[in-house]
Amino acid sequence: MLTTPSFLLFLLPLALGSPITPRDTPTDAPLKFGIIAARSASPIHLSTVNASGQAFWIGKDTATYCPLQPPSQCPPGNQTVFAVGGGTASLDVVVPGGQQIYVAPNGKLSYTIAHSAAIPPDSAVQTFNATSGTVNGSLGQFTFQGLGGSGFVACPSKKSRGKWVGPYQVFVDVKALSDKDVPSGCKKDCLGFSALTAPYTGAPVWQYT
Repeated sequence: MLTTPSFLLFLLPLALGSPITPRDTPTDAPLKFGIIAARSASPIHLSTVNASGQAFWIGKDTATYCPLQPPSQCPPGNQTVFAVGGGTASLDVVVPGGQQIYVAPNGKLSYTIAHSAAIPPDSAVQTFNATSGTVNGSLGQFTFQGLGGSGFVACPSKKSRGKWVGPYQVFVDVKALSDKDVPSGCKKDCLGFSALTAPYTGAPVWQYT
């Protein structure tokens, strides 16, 4: 069962019909936030973007790990939290070395494994930007402008009764993204969406897996 991140709770008025208006003020200071997908009249609307398996998903739970013993020593975070500043993006973690977010040459939105800075050749680690939301319900936006990208897309990964459905893997619609790169084998199955930011002030996780 998918959990409900705390940063999603303040969006309840929006789900009941209030307009979604992203804020326009950018910042170079690191921002910490969760991401909510916005695409009206779609199965991904107002769903969270979660980290799992070095990829990002809509419809999958966040995957985390902590090696500390006893478990009470582990940080209590359990949500996918992004940290953006200076054009780069990472995940909000405690593990030494951190976990960097990047876009692979085929558009896959990805992150490094813990204890490794390895990134595929020709991947992009710059041109990320975010504007801040506030706790009163206004929203910011997360964007990427590299590799000729034109926004985020969510691509279905499972087939049910002849139709491709979620979980949805997140890509950037870069120039190189082709049918062979997406789970269904057809780019037309993917749904473009706005990546809205909701502020997060809670605890981090040790690492994402």
